[in-house]
Amino acid sequence: MKVVCEHCGLPFSVARPTPGRAAYCCSGCALAARVSADVAAGAPAASPLLVGALGAGFLFFNQALLWLLAVLLARESGATRLSPEMLVLGSLGLACAVWSTLVVAQYLAGARRLVDWLFFGLSGALLGRGLWAVDPAFAMAATTLLGAWSLRGLAKKKVPRKK
Repeated sequence: MKVVCEHCGLPFSVARPTPGRAAYCCSGCALAARVSADVAAGAPAASPLLVGALGAGFLFFNQALLWLLAVLLARESGATRLSPEMLVLGSLGLACAVWSTLVVAQYLAGARRLVDWLFFGLSGALLGRGLWAVDPAFAMAATTLLGAWSLRGLAKKKVPRKK
């Protein structure tokens, strides 16, 4: 059965639509619809998903910063007090936190389609490869891929609904 996405207005197929429940074409639209708060309509200014999205962004920034510092420090010759290995391990730890936060947020936002699970698996495999090889480049690729997939609904134009 064809339905229309509540966030972007694109039509898509649903096996069993639930009456009275909002339908979204992708988990990105579901997350974008739940993160945005309509304060004038009485919604709270900060939702748990908004806090999670901001936290994931903060962790991702620090993961990228540690990775970049490790790369730059490894290229520099001479003795330093901070070893690149410590920065690599910190970046990998933050990558695990970012990936877990994004997967939980996507699941809570309604990521139940096969393509969502494929992106979870692909990014998880990249993260696992980075952890196994102690290579934060794979972890950066994993969290960047999952982050872009999670936030793609923000790039879609929101269609105003008549009530």
